[in-house]
Order: sequence, then C-alpha cells, then structure tokens
Amino acid sequence: MTTLSRPLRWSLSVTERRALLIFGDVVVTLAAAMLALWLWTFTAQQSLTEFLQLRWPWLVFLPAAWLALNLGSYELYHLPRPAKALRDMLTSAGLASGLYLIVYFFAPRDLLPRLAVFYFIIAAAVLGLSWRWLHARLFSLAQFRRRVLVVGAGRAGREIIHALQEFQPEQYIVVGIIDDNPRKHRTTIGNAPVIGGYERLPLAVETLNVSEIVLAINGDIEGHTFQTLLDCRARGVPIVRMTSLYEEITGRVPLDHLNADWVIAAYMDESRTRLTYLLIKRFLDIALALIGLALLAVLLPFIALLIRLESPGPVFYRQTRLGRGGRPFTLYKFRSMVTNAEADGKARWATSDDDRVTKVGAFLRRSRLDEAPQFWNVLRGEMSLVGPRPERPEFIEELEREIPFYRARLIVQPGLTGWAQVNYGYTSTIADAAIKLQWDLYYIKHRSLWFDLLILWRTVRVVLGFKGT
Repeated sequence: MTTLSRPLRWSLSVTERRALLIFGDVVVTLAAAMLALWLWTFTAQQSLTEFLQLRWPWLVFLPAAWLALNLGSYELYHLPRPAKALRDMLTSAGLASGLYLIVYFFAPRDLLPRLAVFYFIIAAAVLGLSWRWLHARLFSLAQFRRRVLVVGAGRAGREIIHALQEFQPEQYIVVGIIDDNPRKHRTTIGNAPVIGGYERLPLAVETLNVSEIVLAINGDIEGHTFQTLLDCRARGVPIVRMTSLYEEITGRVPLDHLNADWVIAAYMDESRTRLTYLLIKRFLDIALALIGLALLAVLLPFIALLIRLESPGPVFYRQTRLGRGGRPFTLYKFRSMVTNAEADGKARWATSDDDRVTKVGAFLRRSRLDEAPQFWNVLRGEMSLVGPRPERPEFIEELEREIPFYRARLIVQPGLTGWAQVNYGYTSTIADAAIKLQWDLYYIKHRSLWFDLLILWRTVRVVLGFKGT
C-alpha cells in the first residue's frame, strides 16, 4: 500500500472529550471559589491570606460539592444542546442554594459568610456555562470533528449514520461509506455517499482524511476485507464496531443488532460480577432503604390523609411484579389511581395523561413519592435501589413475544430507579418498551458502583425538579 501524507488533525474520542470537559470543570470551579472568596474578603475588607489560613477547607469543599451536583451532565451526547446545559446549571445553582440554607440554619454561626457562597454559586454557574459553550464550539470546528468512514451500507450502517447525525452532529462527520454491493454505489445515506467497494478503502482513508473507521457489517468478514482493515489499523486509523460506537454516543445498546452471543456473554459477566461490588451495593441498599423508610414514616400520615380525602380506597397499592430470574414478588406503591382502575381485570399500560390518575396521585408521581413504599421491597432484598424497573408478568409475556431479548432484563435485580427511568418517560406502547430496553441492557452491560451512584444522583435531580412520570 502506498503511503500518502495525511494532514494533522486534533480529533478526540468521546472519552477524551469527556475527560477534557471534566478537567475544565475542575479548573473553572476552583477559579470560581477563589474569585468568590476574594470578592468577599475585598468587600468585607479582610485579608484573603488570613481567611484561607483559617478556613482553607472551603476552597476544597465548595468546588467538590459543585462538581458533585453536576455529575449528571457528563453525557456528551447532551452537550451540544445549550438549553439543556442552561437548565442543568440553573438546577445545580438552585440545589446548591437550598443545601447552603440547610447548612446555614443548622451549622455553627460564621461557618462561612453567606455572601461568599452567593458569589461562588453565581461565578460557578457563569464560568461553567461559558466553559461548556467553549467546549461545544471548539469541537464543532472542522479541524476537531472526527471524520468517519462507515464500512457497510446495510441496516447497521444506516442506523449508526443516523445516530451520529442525531446525537453527535457537531462532533462527527460521515465522509463516506464503503460497500461491495454495486447497486448501492453513488447513492447516499444521510448525505453520506457510498464511494465504492472494499478495494477503495485504503485510498478513501487517505484522500478523505479519515480519523475513524466504523465497522457496520453483520456476519462474517471476508479475508481480503479483513486484511485491508488490518492494514488501515496498522497505519494508525482506529477501527470501532458499530455497536460499540452506538453505545458510546447514545448511552444505550442497538437492540436490533444484538445477537444471542451478547445475551450469553451478559449472563456470564453477571456470574463473574465482583463480590466487592455486590457487597457494597447491598450495603447501600440497606442503609438508604432504612433512611427512606424513616422519612416515609414522617410523611405517611399526611400522604395517607390526602389520598383518602380525594379518593376512597386503600392508601397502598399492591401489585405482582417479576424480579431477578423471573421470580414473582409483591411490589408496594402509594395508590395514585382511582379504586378499581382495572375493573375489567385486564392489565393496561399507564400513560402520561392517564385519566385514572387522581390529582393527589399526579403529584405523587411527579415527585416520585408514589414509589417510596418500595424501600420496603429493597430492604427485603426483592429489589435494589438501582436496576431495571420490575414489570408485570402480563406485560412481560407480551413483550417477550414482540421484542427480542426482552427477558434479558431479568438477569439482574430490579431497581427502585434505573438508567432507563432517568432517561426516558412512560412506557405506554411496545415501541416505548423496546427503547427502554436499550437503556436497561446498557446498564446491565456497564453496571458498576460509580454508575449506580450516578443514576442515584440523577434520580435525586429528577425528584427535586418534579420531573417524575
């Protein structure tokens, strides 16, 4: 293969861009803390040096607390949307203000001047938004965008092209498609041209200045094609499978392109899950379930009174769900619908505008308080804090017939909250269930203590923002 010169590019992977974003957040948050403390000492006519000598831990605590509040904002497929970045930053500022009010009223006096915290929240929000805008603008420049060549113009190729254009239009550009089918040559998929067969691959990599090859081929790869791909890889061009890139840019798995091997591997990985992770996860389940039940005991009389005043009937609602391995258990909720919502005995999907939901029930759903009794299920070990939401047997039987690998959700323990719950709304159709399954399978594949903590924090933001469904 002849060697052609390739212009220098500064394209970074999603992981590298996320690392750069986090590093920038740390820098601007530290700068915001220093600016806030300097402003307070300047207006209060005190020495910043003397203040830091006495209260230097605040220089660490304030940035750390702010970064923790923004844990849920590091999914890069959300970054190009300025409205969401602004909404997340305002939510963080509101949460930070509320937390400080709690600290101010219950902590010793003069722990930290109120104006210093006020200055910090404003500075951190402004500098954080500015850094996110700069980060998004930087990687939308031509020299920073990853130039992708897709190998395969079939269904997998079309899906990854559409995903790139939907989730990462500012960071990726599909420069061409390689496919051996001559009938597809000189056609386009999502404005990307099919430029020829595999013999064109080496030259296309050079002339189109490709920074990444996406392998979107279902089935076996022929020998000469495999060798051509190896040659490109040996020359420094990364090659990534369509399924891996799809997961990276969307946070879910491409359900239509999974095979039986994926499910078998998931079962094997589950059996080899680290004991340390399982023990810590169970400890967190028990500890937080006890705290949740204690808070529930305080709220129970008020919630019960509101439910009974609006709609006669039981306060709690019991329903059979399937847990890990398909074992049935009784799930507890506060009743949010009218009594006998399924009087005909037929299971019905709940919808966002369900006319069976009472006014009190709508509030309980928006605040997620209707799920609070499930802390008892968590304490009993029937559920975990984090996992796929448990489903009714009637629905699972139907969904298994319609959606491939749906039963794979039962590999792990169901959860009070989950990756699908914080990313998607109501499941009212089979199509919705298929989309939520993509999120659930992503969690099953990538679950870890860090991932669980991220989901829990995202759930806290949903609850405090009344974004429940």
